[in-house]
This record gives sequence, C-alpha cells and structure tokens, in this order.
Amino acid sequence: MRFLIGALALLFFIAIMNFFSSPIKNVFYIVSSPIQKAFWSAGASASGALGPFFKAGALSKENQNLKQENQSLLAQVASLQAITNGNEAQSAVSMACQNNGFKLLMAGVIGLDEQDVLSINKGSADGVAEGMPVISQQNALFGKVFKVYKNFSKVMLLSNKNSVINVKIQQADLIKPEIDGVIKGKGGLGVYLDLVPVDDVINQGDFLATSALEGTFPKDLLIGKITKVEKNDQKSYQQAQVQPFLNVSTENLFIITNYKQGK
Repeated sequence: MRFLIGALALLFFIAIMNFFSSPIKNVFYIVSSPIQKAFWSAGASASGALGPFFKAGALSKENQNLKQENQSLLAQVASLQAITNGNEAQSAVSMACQNNGFKLLMAGVIGLDEQDVLSINKGSADGVAEGMPVISQQNALFGKVFKVYKNFSKVMLLSNKNSVINVKIQQADLIKPEIDGVIKGKGGLGVYLDLVPVDDVINQGDFLATSALEGTFPKDLLIGKITKVEKNDQKSYQQAQVQPFLNVSTENLFIITNYKQGK
C-alpha cells in the first residue's frame, strides 16, 4: 500500500512539473542566473589567464590574427560600411542595422551547453520571440532564438547540428560574382561549407556572409572564412572547412527584434 501511494505521489509530481515546466524553469533561472553568470565570467577569465601558459602564446597570436581577419572581412563585404578600427565595432553594428531599419536589443550571455545552445538574459518580458536573429558587435551571426521564457532565452548557435544557413562566398577579387553555398553546424562550435557546385572555384581565405535566400536571417551578416577546400570531381558539390567568427566568450550579444522572416 505504501508503495502504491508513493508511486501515485510521484506520478502526480511529474504531471505538475510537466504542466508548469516553463514557469518553473523561469523561476529557477531567476534564482540561479547570478551564479551561472559568475561561473561563466570566471570561466572566461580563467581561460584567458591560463591560455598562454598551456599554449605558449599560440592562443594569443591566433586571437590577434582573427581580429585582423575580421577587419579585412568587414572591409571587403560590399554592403557593409568600411571599418578600419576595431574600437568602432559597436557603432558599426548599429549603423549597419539602422541602414536596414533593424532594432537591436542587447543581451548578456549566461552560459553554453553541450548542444551548442547559448543562454541569454532576455526573454518574453523584454520583447524577445522565437526565430529572432542574434549577432555580435562585429555584425557576425551567432544564431537564432529558438526557445523563450519570461526572463531568459535559448539561442541555437550556427554550429548546432540542426543549423543550416544559406550563405554567399565573397572572394578577395570583388569583381568576380558571388557563389552560393550552405553553412551546416557540426557541433563543438564548428561549421562547414556544403552544396557548392563543383565547377565553381572557391579558395582558402574566401569569406562567407548570409545570403538571406531562406529568409531566416538578414543578408550580409558575417559568418567566417574558408580554411580548406575539399573537392571531389566525382561529386556534384564540393565542401570546405570554415573558421566561424563565433566567439562565445563575449559578454554581450544583440537580438534583431524587428526582422520579418521571409522578406
């Protein structure tokens, strides 16, 4: 009898949890978010402090190269304003979005899970809705909001295995026509380029930006650069390895709150 009563009580508790799952998760977020934020910031700081000791300066050099490449990409994408000073990143993203009539909502990063899903501290109470694009200060695409609670939201990163984004390949020679392809997530903050016709010529160092063909994201958001082309003449399409401009150690991101999908 005691076992039966206990089992019924357990089933009742599970039913209550499922029915009120969203409010309960939101309350849990409110209580735990300061702790999550502290661990997130501490982890990022520790990584930055210990990196040079374990990698003998390699990480610092790689970050510096990436910053320079970001500036080169920003200068080459025709639809963006030329940016030569990294300190102008904030004004640059604001200018680019204003030119498109976009409204931005700044959100703080709380944490990252193993499925390449990022948590941010803005939710439905702030006007956040599912499907909204999320970008960095440098106008680089991070992903889209896919789950919204009252006070926080979940962002599916472009490296998530379920992420597929239409992109255009911008070659160093701006005279050449742009080439279309698809960026797919492979997990672990990694992405790869796919579905590029085998007859098209792409090269290491070419840059990628959103093409807006699928209507999920605005065009000309920065994605990354090609690091290695993988071509097989026996296949109709070629692939390439890509270094995304995805820096999850950043503290703040921007949500485009008024982009209408499909436009």
